[in-house]
Amino acid sequence: MKYPSPQALQDTTVEELTAMLELHSYKVFREPKARQILSTLDDTAVQMQHVRDMAVQSTIRQLQFNLNELKELEKTLAHVLDGFGTTLTSMRGVDTVSAAQLLSSIGDISRFSTPAKLAKYAGIAPTTYASGKNDKQYANQRGNRELNSLFYNLALRVTITASAKKVVMNSHFHDYYRRKLSEGKTKRQALKCVQRRLVNIVWNMLKYGSDYDNPDKVIP
Repeated sequence: MKYPSPQALQDTTVEELTAMLELHSYKVFREPKARQILSTLDDTAVQMQHVRDMAVQSTIRQLQFNLNELKELEKTLAHVLDGFGTTLTSMRGVDTVSAAQLLSSIGDISRFSTPAKLAKYAGIAPTTYASGKNDKQYANQRGNRELNSLFYNLALRVTITASAKKVVMNSHFHDYYRRKLSEGKTKRQALKCVQRRLVNIVWNMLKYGSDYDNPDKVIP
């Protein structure tokens, strides 16, 4: 909104640009980046540049409106979620939207008498192919692919470092993931193991209404 085109930066000081960059990049970009930007400015102004700037700012206003709408929808969704009495959001990494998606995809947890049956439904449990004396296990490509994707994304969130500070959201799962890698598993195979553990936890939380005990340890 403030700098719709390079020419808008002409009268901007290093301090002003640094403050903006630090704010919106969570201090990933600081004064060196601001100086680099200001030192490489090219005059890209064309005829009726102000009209182009208005178009850029109009697009940003629409994006801001959409983001505000999403926030209001999440508030409504959180209110609806309260009616289900779910404890899924007690786990770091499961927000209101993720919890609603999991509930929507799983449905009535009583349909699954064991976590293994939920894992099979989600296509997370491996499939065994037997031929003569040889048995081989392969990733199950069947099952509910949407639910599979939800558990996969959750596995990423609880194991991979995120944000500028590279903080691990869940040290238990991070350690478990690293241990599987040290055992010779590929990253995809290790994440599949994390997914399977997450199925057990989600099943218990839905079945018994128990809260998740988040580890206190945070890995920077």
